Amino acid sequence: MKQVLLLGDSLRMGYEPVVRRLLDGKAQVSGPQENGRWAGYTLNSIRFWIPELPTPDVVHLNNGLWDLGDDYELGRPFSLPEEYESALDRLVIVLKKQFPRVKIILATTMPTLVHDRDAVIAYNDIIKKVADKHSLPVNDLFPLIDGKLEQYLCPDQMHLTQEGFALVAGQVATTIEAYL
Repeated sequence: MKQVLLLGDSLRMGYEPVVRRLLDGKAQVSGPQENGRWAGYTLNSIRFWIPELPTPDVVHLNNGLWDLGDDYELGRPFSLPEEYESALDRLVIVLKKQFPRVKIILATTMPTLVHDRDAVIAYNDIIKKVADKHSLPVNDLFPLIDGKLEQYLCPDQMHLTQEGFALVAGQVATTIEAYL
């Protein structure tokens, strides 16, 4: 059976069980038990996660919200654009090095009421730039939630409701199926 590895932040952790159910019988879906947080954290942690996970045929990567956060109120994102791009680029290189035949899908970051919409779009442009550089597909999750934030966001204004996770998981599963 094909193996799918989901990497990313807490949103990935929210839609992972639904993707697992949607791909049941088609692929085994796994992901780290831990939140991938920002792209640099995922890059650092992947060396610890890989030995404990099945060898993937497809990797779906979804980091960005932590990178955009100004958690210390410094007036800047946690990961500057050039840091974000570098971490994503190196993640792709490491994944290809570890798994030469893996198919990698980069997913865009979804809008929230916590992050500036234009900043999310700018970081999504970085995702698309890295994907283009490596000839990778992009799963554009942004438009699924954009304009429907009140419907799909929890009271924390960042995480998705169960309905939102179901919507996103459907697109993630469909996108992955195309590469199995």
